[in-house]
Amino acid sequence: MGFGGGGWGRRPPASSPKYFSMSEAPADLDYALLRRMAKEDEAALAELMRRHQTRLYNLALRLLRDPLEAEDALQEVFFKAYRHAGRFQPVATVAAWLNRITANHCLNRLRGRQPLDSLDEGSASGPADPGPSPMEALEEADLTRRLEILLDRLPENQRRALVLKQFGGLSYAEIGEELGLSPQAVDGLIKRARQTLRKALADHL
Repeated sequence: MGFGGGGWGRRPPASSPKYFSMSEAPADLDYALLRRMAKEDEAALAELMRRHQTRLYNLALRLLRDPLEAEDALQEVFFKAYRHAGRFQPVATVAAWLNRITANHCLNRLRGRQPLDSLDEGSASGPADPGPSPMEALEEADLTRRLEILLDRLPENQRRALVLKQFGGLSYAEIGEELGLSPQAVDGLIKRARQTLRKALADHL
């Protein structure tokens, strides 16, 4: 994944090993990368993208429900992160900061259009055990697919609140800020969404 404008072309620049130490804790490394980005270090941006793009893409996809739009949104998110790296205040992790930027950016996109028809991404990660039987693998894939379908069928406000909590890692207060609701209202939305999913899965199983 790359940026179309500026000096990056279609691919991010290769990371420069001299800048990064694998002995650093992940949060410390993220912060070090962000400090480099504040000095217009594009190699640091490439490394931050490598570390976080899969998780942020999945968050964008679950909110936008369109793979191409999610990829476009993610490029814009990293461009914003690059431009505003110097403004980061280390009161939370860089990962949480990126989650917030991604959630806010995707919700702004959603406010500008009608929700799209549901799309099944069909790409949730499977179990860590490398040796499930074919039947177990099929059942796992079926359950994952069913969860994605059920998630798409939730009322839109419930789906967004649950996605922001489960996949974005935002607090109830942060979700409330994004959706224009009180934390108590967000709590209610998430509880109703979880109850709906549990009942539907119980019926399915």
